[in-house]
Amino acid sequence: MRGMPVKLKLYTACIIGIGIIYMYNSVGMIDMNAVSSIVFFIILGAIAEALNIRLKGTTAISVNFAIGMATLLIFKPGIAALVGFVSMVLCVEFANGKIVHIFNSSLYKRVFNGSAYAISLGCAGIGYSLFNSNYKVLTFYDLNGIGIIVSICVYIFVNSLIFSLLTSILENKNPLEFFKNNAWVSVNILGLSPLGIIIAVAYKSYGWFAVLLFFGPLLIARYSFKLYMDMRHVYFETIKALSSAMEAKDKYTNGHSYRVADYAVGIAEQMGYKHDALDRIKTAAVLHDIGKIGISDSILNKPGHLEDNEYVAIQKHPEIGAKILSEVEFLGDVSKIIKYHHERFDGKGYPEGLKDAEIPMEASILAVADAYDAMTSDRPYRKAMDSHTAMNILVKESGIQFNPIVVKAFRDYLRKHGEEIAHVG
Repeated sequence: MRGMPVKLKLYTACIIGIGIIYMYNSVGMIDMNAVSSIVFFIILGAIAEALNIRLKGTTAISVNFAIGMATLLIFKPGIAALVGFVSMVLCVEFANGKIVHIFNSSLYKRVFNGSAYAISLGCAGIGYSLFNSNYKVLTFYDLNGIGIIVSICVYIFVNSLIFSLLTSILENKNPLEFFKNNAWVSVNILGLSPLGIIIAVAYKSYGWFAVLLFFGPLLIARYSFKLYMDMRHVYFETIKALSSAMEAKDKYTNGHSYRVADYAVGIAEQMGYKHDALDRIKTAAVLHDIGKIGISDSILNKPGHLEDNEYVAIQKHPEIGAKILSEVEFLGDVSKIIKYHHERFDGKGYPEGLKDAEIPMEASILAVADAYDAMTSDRPYRKAMDSHTAMNILVKESGIQFNPIVVKAFRDYLRKHGEEIAHVG
């Protein structure tokens, strides 16, 4: 906790305090005849949590919710929360080449995560109990269908609220940004819920052994997640390698692709694009100049203005890049964006002279981001422009070279993120 901001200390202490008080009250609810079952589910929960899949930093996909869902359908809300808390605190995992456990990791972080999980499960369990007591509809295997739906919704809301507030304090962002950027968490929970229900039914009908049989599909689900994340890792490593190969040819564009990617994603977010579309635009931005691999170094690095034949050669790089990437199945959609990112809104661009709505919007986004970074970066034949001048040029060319909708979105994005933009018109 040393060095932690006061606001963060207060927030995390509040969550931990609520969690500990809830756990203290939950201990008194334990039926001694159910102790062995509680321990059994704690062990399963700890194993499931240990099998989480690291994304980046401290972010991970966990399959533990399937066990949490089962416990809130089997036990009282307080007991489900207790099982979740203890399994989270005691889990042992293998990360970064070493075994991580309670004695060599941050106890404070474990207790916070355990408390957040317990509060979420407890609230979800209360929601289920209320509907199970008052609305006896859609029942099956002694479970209440409406109550299950309510409990899942309550869990998603409470858990997302806790971590969105934490993220807003850590990164000084609007809590709603967490909900926008982490919709996959809700999808993960919804995907694991049926397995949790099956585990609960198996336990109620046949006991521990049946639960162990259905624990196998949970491990398979985890393995599928792992394969998917490994595939994405290879995908992005491939993109990085291609980008590095391109930038190695053109020393003056070092870092250009990643800056363009930042601008392009910012514009796309401002325009309301989500998840897969943002990934596609980011990938296209990182690789938009990959076709320069097929252009002579003497042309790419020429310090003066290009001759007509040299300019014609440069104009081929979008098509070259698109052809290279079209041969890779998972980059097919990206290749189309790259092919058209030098088309102009007035139809005077290349390679096909498309205009207005004929140009894919993603390509128009990339065109604006690319032009802005090119203008604000040093090139062999000129020094970088300041952001005021570059933005004024984009606005002046709005409706001529660039899509007006994209230019407006870019101005709004830059203003929102604190960049000083000259007033035009």
